[in-house]
Amino acid sequence: MFTSLFLKILNKEASSAKSKPAEIIASLNICEGHIIADIGSGGGYFTLAFAGKAGKTGSVYAVDVKPKYLDFIRRKAAREGLDNVISVLGTGGEIKLPEAGLDLVFARNVFHHLPAPADYFRNMKKYLKPGGKVAIIDHKPKRGFSFVALFKHHTPGETVVQEMEKAGYRLMGSFDFLQDQTFNLFGRK
Repeated sequence: MFTSLFLKILNKEASSAKSKPAEIIASLNICEGHIIADIGSGGGYFTLAFAGKAGKTGSVYAVDVKPKYLDFIRRKAAREGLDNVISVLGTGGEIKLPEAGLDLVFARNVFHHLPAPADYFRNMKKYLKPGGKVAIIDHKPKRGFSFVALFKHHTPGETVVQEMEKAGYRLMGSFDFLQDQTFNLFGRK
């Protein structure tokens, strides 16, 4: 019950006007037939939005380390009639994704959780199609009394770029419409 409530709160935050989900989705140029991995899918707000855009010929892999989160997304996708969402448990060694099969890897508010982000995204390269992209959104550092500041749930934008360059990516573009987050798009070097 607590997990479901928490995930509903995550989805409410992701869908809020402050989070600008429509602008995020529009910036990614998702088309019918695209294959997407939503890393750290949480409550699945973006997973399900992407599934609608990818359509019947596309699919979205909801990747998370918590089975309860994936169960929540599966139930929500079934209620919404989305049969193109695939759950992937992201614990342990290899993540089960299609090699050279992804048009987009999306990671929102996940980067700061990764102990070795350059290694993680270096390993993700094998799943990208030629021309595939990686979108990373993470909190900007904050001071004061907030969840983001207290628990260090943030990564400076320049650190994200440096880690991704170490992983073999190049910055393709940055978006500045998110007040409290950085939003960068990367492609393979």
